[in-house]
Amino acid sequence: MIALPGHGFVMLSMPKCASTTLVTSLMGRAEVMMRINPRLKHMNARTFTNRMAPVLQTGGYQRDDYELVSLFREPVAWLESWWRYRQRPALQDDDNSRAANSTADVSFDAFVGAYLDGAPGALKGRQARFIALSADLDIAVDRLFALERPDVWEGWIAEKIGEPLEVTMKNWSTSTSRPDLSRALRRRLEDHLRPELEIYEHLRAEGQWAPPRGHVPGR
Repeated sequence: MIALPGHGFVMLSMPKCASTTLVTSLMGRAEVMMRINPRLKHMNARTFTNRMAPVLQTGGYQRDDYELVSLFREPVAWLESWWRYRQRPALQDDDNSRAANSTADVSFDAFVGAYLDGAPGALKGRQARFIALSADLDIAVDRLFALERPDVWEGWIAEKIGEPLEVTMKNWSTSTSRPDLSRALRRRLEDHLRPELEIYEHLRAEGQWAPPRGHVPGR
């Protein structure tokens, strides 16, 4: 979470959506920045609304003084990024239970299947829940940006801070190759990701979208 309410926005750090890049690029400008503890760094919209917004209010920033924004990744690519991330050697060599989450010898097909089935050790969470106020997936952010359109979100941030944004790329894969995914599993995945896919459709044309407050995607 990167708060620049004096510049009119707070950026939630969606996992696997250039959060390290944004932290590095905006460090020194933010009034509040969560960047070490993953639970704080990747604070979701619900936690921000319930816990952090009141903190900012004590500093004189009302909720209408700033936009709550987030980057959003093409849904299947978001899952693929997690699959690739869990292939890192450091995870394989870990002596504790995290090593069981390694995907070094796991196909993308098997990874997605485990995710959909909620298997032990499988990836949890979803992008639509990260930006929602409740389990109903009612959107709680004011603006979303397509991760794949840095020209849009970099320009928007630069306008807000009043100077060009010097983006330092860190830990952000730009690979366009796609691993194999069986047709049947892709159908299951697309059904599960219907909310995310609807959101991303809104982002395709202009690279950003200001959803109606409380909008429930996929319904």
